[in-house]
Amino acid sequence: MTDKILVVDDEKSVRDLLHSFLKATGYQAILASNGEEAIELAKSESPNAILLDVKMPGIDGVETCRRLRTEKQTRFIPVIMVTAFGTTKTEATDAGADDLINKPFNLTDLAVRVKSILGIGHLSDPVQRLMTYMDELERAVTSIQELEKNRPKF
Repeated sequence: MTDKILVVDDEKSVRDLLHSFLKATGYQAILASNGEEAIELAKSESPNAILLDVKMPGIDGVETCRRLRTEKQTRFIPVIMVTAFGTTKTEATDAGADDLINKPFNLTDLAVRVKSILGIGHLSDPVQRLMTYMDELERAVTSIQELEKNRPKF
């Protein structure tokens, strides 16, 4: 079964980039252009994770995340907030996000974070979610470092 990732961004170019990237990485991407649409798709599609832009017209990403956390069916979907506007990690976590990544983002870093965050959707305790996510990130980074170290030099 392919993991579904909900991509929420008001910029079509970002949605298209993430759609192509996620598809090439083996995920199914569901696209939304605003917070209201994201909440509805999260309820109807039950994605395994959400990449959520912070600055959008209508309800912004912070408020969208807060609303997702109040809904029974979306409460535990892992959320990575994406920002180019200086939203702090504290603001993101206060809204209920599991992580925050800044634009422009490195696609390898994003891939590691998405893969790592998929393992916490079943966890309800915030501390356990954070600790498990950090463990997953550490394993992923170590794996990438080993691959890099063992890659043939040309």
